Amino acid sequence: MPLNSQAHTTKRRALGLILAGWLILLLAALVLVTTQNVRAAGDEPPGDTEPDSASIDSRLAKPVLPDQPGMADHGAVKYWGVCLACHGDVGQGLTDEWREAGFGEDMNCWQSKCHSPNHPPQGFEIPRYAPAVVGPGTLQRFTTASELRNYLYEKMPWWDPGALTEDESWNLTAFLLRENGVLPKETGFNIAEAALSPVHVPIRGAQASERAGGLTLAALLGLAVLVTVAGSRFSNDTPVPGTRPSFFDHLHPPSIPLQQARWRYTLGAGGLSVFLVLILLITGTLEMFFYIPTPEQAGPSIQAITFSVPFGALTRGLHFWAAQVLIIVAGIHLLRVVFTGSFVPPRRFNYLLGMLLFVLLLFFNFTGYVLRWDEGIRWALLVGTNLLKTIPFVGEQLYGFVVGGSQPGPATLTRFYAWHIFGLTLVSAVLIGWHIFRVRRDGGISAPPPELRLEPRRLPRFELVRREVLAMLVALFALILVGQLIPPPLKAPIAEASASSPLLDVNAPWFFLWVQQLLRFGDAFWMGIVIPLAALAVLVAIPYIFPSIPDEQKGRWFPRAGRVAQVIVAAMALGWLALTILELVR
Repeated sequence: MPLNSQAHTTKRRALGLILAGWLILLLAALVLVTTQNVRAAGDEPPGDTEPDSASIDSRLAKPVLPDQPGMADHGAVKYWGVCLACHGDVGQGLTDEWREAGFGEDMNCWQSKCHSPNHPPQGFEIPRYAPAVVGPGTLQRFTTASELRNYLYEKMPWWDPGALTEDESWNLTAFLLRENGVLPKETGFNIAEAALSPVHVPIRGAQASERAGGLTLAALLGLAVLVTVAGSRFSNDTPVPGTRPSFFDHLHPPSIPLQQARWRYTLGAGGLSVFLVLILLITGTLEMFFYIPTPEQAGPSIQAITFSVPFGALTRGLHFWAAQVLIIVAGIHLLRVVFTGSFVPPRRFNYLLGMLLFVLLLFFNFTGYVLRWDEGIRWALLVGTNLLKTIPFVGEQLYGFVVGGSQPGPATLTRFYAWHIFGLTLVSAVLIGWHIFRVRRDGGISAPPPELRLEPRRLPRFELVRREVLAMLVALFALILVGQLIPPPLKAPIAEASASSPLLDVNAPWFFLWVQQLLRFGDAFWMGIVIPLAALAVLVAIPYIFPSIPDEQKGRWFPRAGRVAQVIVAAMALGWLALTILELVR
């Protein structure tokens, strides 16, 4: 074969091989593209993009009851029949994924006549949003199982509120607690303990026994009161010769006039106030071991004290109710001093010390109220601190000092905690000691001179101490009983977006409800600042406006020489009471 012909043949073969290679690559590319197009059209393996019909059916399947179903098991069935459509198969809420999986081709129900806002009587409107009810951060508006159950019973289902029976609402409550890990699966739910059962921390079985222990302690204190009263009937007021006075005896004068030592004159308010302060000091110290003063942990730590710490509910109940009773007892003590004319020299300075202590007590209660840092205190915190802004010239600076910024936040909680635990405590401790010292220094309880007394006998301090111990036992009995039967208020922790979220509880603490009522009548500065300060100024000025009471009128109720002061203070007390009742009624 000629050389040129052979070279030409070789070139043709090489060109054929190149074309064949390109053809193979082209065919491979077509196959690959076709495969991808098929998969993109929906031929991927099941489960990659959406559940197949079998998985959807399993998610929508009715729960099967065990052989011995409990309340939570029955609640699971009721959830499937009533709640699942809106709140999801696992409590995730009405998410887009659940709309597709649960409703599928029925997604157009939101636009249909049957389930649109103008639905016929036989239909109902399907909500656009339903919150998650299982998982972290859910059910935040509820604190106890009883609150959750009451909401379900009164407000659910969404399209027919009140349709659930009592048993169904309790079953749903047990189911939600179990799904959120609060109620162990092997543990039954006790309806009798619903008010003690938390929503956000595990339920402890010991709470019922602790409550029984608290009630038993109250019963023992009641028995001690009866024994003390019975023993005093047969005891001699004269101490046994050679008996040395104890430390508590030395806190009292050797004796006091018998007529002025009677309960109907003193009302026991002074000694009872000191005892309540001791209870607050002890219980508050115990709470400090578990309280965390940060916005994220303050509310949950209060719930932990109440529901998780052994005898934490009793401790918190004693602390809360002792604080409320102390305001009442201190107010009664102040009224008793005015209505018996015990504010004149040499007791005028001690009267002013008592007034200062009463004001500090109100601040003490308000700072402790804020430390809950839950939705129940948010309105009072916002309004109470914003009142400071209305003060001319220094309002903004005073607000920043109290709040620690341009609005309530982490610095606010830190400052209120510091004032409650350290600032107010140290100042009050000094003033209480000074106040008690001045009682002895000023001659003890107010009484006429010996030559003017109708009753010459005197009560020895041994008997006085015994009466005070009896009053303390009665007070402690009542506090434990009330603390066990009426738990202190506790709301959901303040959410992060609380500044823009709606207020759930628009109320001041009860001792400031009168100011809340005043704010409805006019300008915030005049009603919330000027009038309260004017009332305080009148009380402070009383011993200077009415500086003397005749000796023969001392040591008894409503002396004639102090009648004007009595009328003024009585009118102020009745005004406070009327404003408070009006706000409570509103």
